[in-house]
Amino acid sequence: MWSASAPSSDRPWNTRPTGTRHVGEPRTAGQSEAGQHPTGRRRLLNERKRDIDVLAIGGIDADLVLKVSHIPGHDEKVRADFEGWQSGGPVGNMACAASRLGLRVHAVCQVGDDEGGTRFLDDYRKDGVDTSLCDVRPGNVTPFTVILIDPTGEKVILLISTFEPEYNLERIGAALERTRVMFMLPRGKDFPVLARLARECGALVMTDIEPGGKDDAAYLQPVLKLVDIASFNQFGVRAWTGREPSPDLARELTALGPSTVLFTRGAAGAIGANTDASLQVEGHPVEVVDTTGAGDTFHAAFVKGTLSGLALKDALAYANAAGALSVTGLGPRGLLPDHATVETFLTERGA
Repeated sequence: MWSASAPSSDRPWNTRPTGTRHVGEPRTAGQSEAGQHPTGRRRLLNERKRDIDVLAIGGIDADLVLKVSHIPGHDEKVRADFEGWQSGGPVGNMACAASRLGLRVHAVCQVGDDEGGTRFLDDYRKDGVDTSLCDVRPGNVTPFTVILIDPTGEKVILLISTFEPEYNLERIGAALERTRVMFMLPRGKDFPVLARLARECGALVMTDIEPGGKDDAAYLQPVLKLVDIASFNQFGVRAWTGREPSPDLARELTALGPSTVLFTRGAAGAIGANTDASLQVEGHPVEVVDTTGAGDTFHAAFVKGTLSGLALKDALAYANAAGALSVTGLGPRGLLPDHATVETFLTERGA
């Protein structure tokens, strides 16, 4: 069973709890310097000028979704049921989920001039995501994945990267001047430049650090210095640190740069920490159909809570509830809840 969030107090969507610091908020004088934005470079978020809540960069693909009786092992053949092609990708899913939750989302991406690319941009627009910064690459195939889903809803994902995006940094810089949160995966070659640029423009930087490839401290530490909100799934935590996810570990990682660290743990709930607090939230059972994209919905909802002024425990509870709802639909965007649905879910469970 999948778990949503632990009990949460009243969620003051547009107010700041007395004596608390917003999730992702820069440290003030007297707080730890790690992750603080230099005075003179970091500007406060000016709501009158910032009309982009989330600038979602890259992280897109077309998903071939297949259902199997079990995940095959070496040299094994299994029959698969074709569920269709769907638009996906960690950033793409997050962008659509954020838009469904009521945030103003603009996307930066590149797709091929194929059916997958056309479908992807159409799906972005259907979900209310602005695609004016998205480009079509003639002669290229849109990056895609093959997703195998077993009867429990768990999955295996094969990634096929067909090209390395080439972004117009000047265009993105102009958008960052209007942005509150930039969301981008850290493995893209332009991530360091864009993360620094985002901070210079006064935007918060959030990233999702997944396991795989360069799993060592030499890669992780420079990434953490560039972000305000760092999220890991439970497998990423183990791969990067060699330790089990815990509130204490999340708090330790804030000393490396980010003001907020998140661990998603699937059925076990989630963990969050900032320089003031660390906590773990447990959840509520739901009927699992497909866990693909649950973390992406979690990220979108956490940003929603953060930009609405929620304290850490409430933003974490809200995000975990949204993630739980998302696994009740098939495919990475099979069920992207709106704000009212998440609030109803929490209220019905006394959260």
